[in-house]
Amino acid sequence: MRNSVACSVCEVKECPILQSCSDNWIEKLSELKHTSHYKPDQNIVHENNPVMGLYFIYDGIAKIFSTGINNKTQVVRLTKTGGIIGHRGFGGDKYPIGATALTECTICFIDNKTIFDAFMENPKLTFALMMYYSKELRNSEAKIKNLAQMNVREKVADGLIYVNTIFNEHNENNQINISRKDLADLIGINTEQLSRNLSEFKKENLIEINQNQIELTNLEALNNMISPFQYIY
Repeated sequence: MRNSVACSVCEVKECPILQSCSDNWIEKLSELKHTSHYKPDQNIVHENNPVMGLYFIYDGIAKIFSTGINNKTQVVRLTKTGGIIGHRGFGGDKYPIGATALTECTICFIDNKTIFDAFMENPKLTFALMMYYSKELRNSEAKIKNLAQMNVREKVADGLIYVNTIFNEHNENNQINISRKDLADLIGINTEQLSRNLSEFKKENLIEINQNQIELTNLEALNNMISPFQYIY
């Protein structure tokens, strides 16, 4: 877990503030931001709460979710270091999603007025957020299309690969640590279907399972399973 640092010396190069703001604004935002630490399963954003600003992930992984009929949870996406939470609430009064820490997280929060002022003074920041949102929208559309056409086995393979890209972007250990419920809610199936397919994958030597930890031992075979579909990761 990283400690909070000034934006001017932050090493999170994916952060749009570092990529797009002037030096003066980087210094100003560094002074005005609020940095908080979250433990796993701790709420970051409460669904339907008033929109107060943007959350930038300095370190860690969070799950973004929406609650539907009968309080059924759908995990919309996972986001990690360099990611943004809360931008879908812009233009509205309430956050349409909730966010919870999946691992320990350090989050930088910037309030509405400050971020709006930053947009007005830094057009590149506005453009960067627009491109971030555009990419996220494309991925969401591809996910909807894929899940409508995939069978359950393909959905599980796709979900495992997606979570692996979030956890292991910069290494090749191919181990993920996620609860069955979170994985099922992400894929859009029930936990019984998930457990059954994970057991089959284990028998086929595609994965190894140790409680909540899953190791993808044959990533090539899993990728081949979903090769006919649009790859969005």
